[in-house]
Amino acid sequence: MPASADLVIVSSPLQYLNAVEWRRRRPDRAVDLVLLGDRAGGGAAIDLLMARAPSLWRSVRRCEGRPRSSRKAPKILRDAIDLQHRARLRRLAASLAGGGYAALAFGDYRNRSQRELVDRIAHAELTLLDDGSITPQAARCRAGEPTPDPSRFADRWLRTRLARALFGGDRPIDPPRLTFFTIYGALIEPTLRPGDRVERHAFESWRTDAPARSGDEVWLLGANHVEAGIACFETHRRLIVEGVAALRRVGFHGPVLYRPHRGEDRSAAEALARAAGARFEPSITPVELAYLDAPVKPAAVAVVASSAADTLSVIDPKLPIVRFALPEGYLKRQRDHILAVVRAHDAFIKRLRVIEPCDAPVHRSLAIR
Repeated sequence: MPASADLVIVSSPLQYLNAVEWRRRRPDRAVDLVLLGDRAGGGAAIDLLMARAPSLWRSVRRCEGRPRSSRKAPKILRDAIDLQHRARLRRLAASLAGGGYAALAFGDYRNRSQRELVDRIAHAELTLLDDGSITPQAARCRAGEPTPDPSRFADRWLRTRLARALFGGDRPIDPPRLTFFTIYGALIEPTLRPGDRVERHAFESWRTDAPARSGDEVWLLGANHVEAGIACFETHRRLIVEGVAALRRVGFHGPVLYRPHRGEDRSAAEALARAAGARFEPSITPVELAYLDAPVKPAAVAVVASSAADTLSVIDPKLPIVRFALPEGYLKRQRDHILAVVRAHDAFIKRLRVIEPCDAPVHRSLAIR
């Protein structure tokens, strides 16, 4: 007997936005939802999105994400913690398995917890939802093409020989066929692995034809680069402060609203906004939802590197997007990954304007336009 329902697994607000779009293309199907983890307050943002259309899902299950144990902890202890988490996932998978699902959609190809569920729940069709510009990287990885940081797609549960000897090694999870439900079709299709395919979308169900008025305010989207060790405090502060000044130079003379990243330290982000002369406006509301609900739309959205820029450019193709060029020496960690995100902006966003806030040379590998 064919499976009568579909399943979605997501871990972030952006993945949930894409899940809603995917689900609304299947109005006659019953769809179950698994919310996996709550990193940096993402669960509260998902709840806000879910409240707009709670009847989309036949059932909603929540499961804790993979514990983030200290890197200073002994590896055998970290393995023990991960094994407990894996056991919870396997119990969840067993409770969901039943007769299996016709279609299963998940949100993050790198997420070991999501892929564990995907591997253990029977399904006929498998779809990867967008998780920002990491999605084109996942397509390249599956096609055997070079990716900025291949280790991001090769995560494993067990770190020690003892744990692997006792509990078995990690089984590679490599779906033979995958559909990319994505806004990045133009970037993905040239490098698709044989058997994979693209189902394009443009957030049609989220967009509205209602007339909207544009103001002179610029929304500056924060980044947690200091908290994540990607950039040092002073370099990041200079980029933001001089970036706001550069906005003035290129013709954006209205107020600047600083929307911090949910992973930013609140007090540090507030001080940064004050130093830049911007109004600080923290919110758990995803920026895409805030934009859709805003009675007066911003004149532009400015970013350092944020997949929200890609998403907003699709939700409103007329919205100007500004990127602050990264100066040489800005990136201390995850250099290749962040540069790949920025290159995706440059290749994908049609109304992108790149400005150079700092006197330091920009990364030579990035085209400025």
